[in-house]
Amino acid sequence: MLLENKVALITGSARGTGAGIARVFAGEGASVVINQVKEEGNPQRVLEDVQRAGGKALFVKADITDEAQVREMVRKAEETFGQVDILVSNYAAAIPRKSFSETTWAEWQEQIDTTLKAAFLCTQAVLPGMKERRWGRIVSINTIGIHQPAPQYHGYTAAKTAMLGFTRNLAVEVGQYNITVNIVSPGLTLTEEVKAMLTPEAQEKHEKQVPLRRSGTVEDTANAALFFASELGSFLTGLYLPVCGGQIMD
Repeated sequence: MLLENKVALITGSARGTGAGIARVFAGEGASVVINQVKEEGNPQRVLEDVQRAGGKALFVKADITDEAQVREMVRKAEETFGQVDILVSNYAAAIPRKSFSETTWAEWQEQIDTTLKAAFLCTQAVLPGMKERRWGRIVSINTIGIHQPAPQYHGYTAAKTAMLGFTRNLAVEVGQYNITVNIVSPGLTLTEEVKAMLTPEAQEKHEKQVPLRRSGTVEDTANAALFFASELGSFLTGLYLPVCGGQIMD
């Protein structure tokens, strides 16, 4: 199995893409730390799915924009499993769909905090152990929206774009410790939340624009994250990988 004896901390993994990553990683032998940021998703169901897949799981509710809560989450993970080998920064806040002139700085700040600050805090908390063991994988879940800017997504796009600089600078610094840092950027992904909002007409229209003629699944994103988290991607770092059926080719 690709992640046997590895421990993965996945933020925002009580639902959607994060939950899918937890299930795929568990199926490949990882022990998984399931994180819920707010009262959302179904952490108990994800916990049970991981255990059914043969993996071990720990559930920790923690605000990943709060340094004390992040450090306590990592402490619990290390106390339970001994270490954290893989960090997947997945959580994203709800996106206020407003024009730039209508958007407040507080709304921008929330996007920056839940994307960039959260990744900063979680990475700082797990890095010492990774450096000591001279092995680590840091994966951020992003969006192809940074290459296809859309009206009314200003703060979200700005925060996600900043993750490129964060990832590449960190990759250069920690590569000497055998730690890789990469980004997985899905396009439209059919999570339960998206399927509930998307009309069949809108889905069909989107898929006509995708070379592979379908929408992405949670498993598509999870498999790409698995590639970077395992030894399959051991000589790849500082990369941005669009997972979108060819909608972006970069």
